[in-house]
Amino acid sequence: MEIICRNPNISLSNDKEYVPVDINSNLSTGQNPKREFQEWLDTIQFGLFHTVEPTPCSPMRDDDMRQRVREIDHQINKTFIGNRYSRFTNKMDRFWLMGFFEDGHRGRLTRHLHLLHYIPYDQVNVKGSKSFQRNMVKNHFQFLWSSIPYTTHLNENRPVCPIYIQTISTRKDSVSVSRYSSKELHRTRNYDHFFFSY
Repeated sequence: MEIICRNPNISLSNDKEYVPVDINSNLSTGQNPKREFQEWLDTIQFGLFHTVEPTPCSPMRDDDMRQRVREIDHQINKTFIGNRYSRFTNKMDRFWLMGFFEDGHRGRLTRHLHLLHYIPYDQVNVKGSKSFQRNMVKNHFQFLWSSIPYTTHLNENRPVCPIYIQTISTRKDSVSVSRYSSKELHRTRNYDHFFFSY
């Protein structure tokens, strides 16, 4: 190693004394590198960007946030598309979310969550502009988040942690928030600790 550092122009042989390092060795089977994943995210026009902020006075576990998001996703689809959404074979014909955890270790009660929310404007049963539809979904999501009581696994009622929702109106904004949300993916051997989708 010392010889290579002193002389960077040295050529390394390809026999058994030099083995190229697999840059993807930290990924689980079936996972894409972060760059490819982000490039795929760039192709999707998301409509809303949510940030869930657990605090010491209103903490929430990762699993509880996931379950709450799953319930709200179901309610949003039922409200704005109807019961037929479950029969759609194309996922782009229904509402869905991608979640990315950030800051802190898995299982910590104050680890916050970023959500990218896809809106199928053509399927929404509320007529109006895309901006109007986004705001309807935003308000309904905020209402559901605040109105569903938060009960822990020990049947203890806790205050619901705050959520902040921003609308995404342009492709450039969608790319920016998807890159920001997925920035932590390189830090783990398993994306499941940072990422989920419904």
